[in-house]
Order: sequence, then C-alpha cells, then structure tokens
Amino acid sequence: MRKLLTLCLTFSFAVIADDHVEDKPKYEPNKAEYYISTFKEGKDMDDMMRWSKEWAKWASKGDAGEAFKEYRASMLVPMYGNNLNSVDFIWLGITPNPEEQYKGNDYWFTNGNALLKKLPVNNNQVIDTWQRTVSETPDGNAGYVVYSDCKLGEDVKMADFYDAYFAYAEAAKKLGDVAGRKLIWPGAGTRSEWDYDFVQAVFTSTIADYGKNWVNFWENSEDMPELQALQALGGSCANERTFGVIPVK
Repeated sequence: MRKLLTLCLTFSFAVIADDHVEDKPKYEPNKAEYYISTFKEGKDMDDMMRWSKEWAKWASKGDAGEAFKEYRASMLVPMYGNNLNSVDFIWLGITPNPEEQYKGNDYWFTNGNALLKKLPVNNNQVIDTWQRTVSETPDGNAGYVVYSDCKLGEDVKMADFYDAYFAYAEAAKKLGDVAGRKLIWPGAGTRSEWDYDFVQAVFTSTIADYGKNWVNFWENSEDMPELQALQALGGSCANERTFGVIPVK
C-alpha cells in the first residue's frame, strides 16, 4: 500500500501545524468509516431503512446521543460499477476526529448488541479512513458520489497535490461548478492488493446535479489555469464507481 499509513499521519500533522497560516486551505482532515454490506437471506433495502431509522433514534438520545453527537451517517446505494453482486450498500459514518470516532465505537461495542442482532446485513468489509474535504456543494449536502482510486504523479507530494486541487476547486466554483470533492486515505480494513495513494470522491447535492455539472461547467473548463496546473502534476485515477446517497443521521 506504499506507506499509506505514514502518508496519512504525516499529512494530517502537517495540516494541523500549518493551520495558522492564512493562505492555507481551510479544510482539516477528519475520519470516516465504510461498512461494505450484503443483505442477509430474505432481507432487502426496506428492512435496512427500518433498521437505520431505529438506529438513528437510538443514537440521538441519552448517553448514546452524547457518544454519537458528532457522528454523521448515510447509506451509499450502488449505481454504476463492476462486480455489483459483491455489495448491496455501504454504510458511511463520518466524525471530525479520532477521539469522537472511537468514543462512538466504544459505546456501540458496549451497548449496541440488541440493535446488532436486528441488523439485516452482513458487513463483509469495514474500512477505517482519514479524509480531507477539498470543496463542498452549495448547500452542503450529498445525494450522489463518484469514487475512484488514484495515484500521485512521480515525486509529487500529497500536500502539494491538495493545494493545487483546492485552488482548482475554488476557481471552478466561480465558473459554476457545483460539485464537492474529498481525498480519502484508507487504513485498517483495506484489501492487501489495493495499490494506490488515495481515493478521490466527487459528489453533488442530487443525482441530477451531477449531470447538469457536465453541461454547465465541464464543457467550459478547458482554459482554466488552475486545472492546467493540477493536470501538470500528473498521476492517474481508475476504477470509478458511483452511489446514490441516503442520509441517516
């Protein structure tokens, strides 16, 4: 995995250390966990929707409400991709830092057994990640997301790539771009054969917005200096897969 964990920690500490510098991008790293799931026999998305509502209610009250105060959850439903039989949906949980993430994990491990027994899916893979926002959608919501696995250009540092990507995203907004973007660094739970530097996520508030963005922004983006600077760093992305997003909490 090409020193991925070291890369994540070095990158996150560098961001925190440079946070006081005014010309640095404003987004700090946070944590996200992905539960890649398939339905148990006889179960379907209707069962999962009922379970997610029960979980959201449970996670919003009393001690659980405190433990999951900063936890944001959604479900990702596959749309375009390969080997779609291997996943029915993905549960995505986001927290602002490891302390909040593991506080929630601790409470779930200690108190979540009754709900766990009702869970209508098998979690076939669970991935712990760091991520950092590059840009947000205009309303801060996500209804559709496209993931791809990416490699940096030769001798390009992650921090330099992020700065160039951030500059591009800021310029793109001024030309009508409505997509949000994140860079993600998988850690525990990543398959051993995964050989990339990061995962790129591009998302829009609705599924329709993703299509509109191609017409309203991408067709007029070729002459952007910021895009040319980003492309000059090289690198490549592969294995695109897309999901509809269902908010849970």
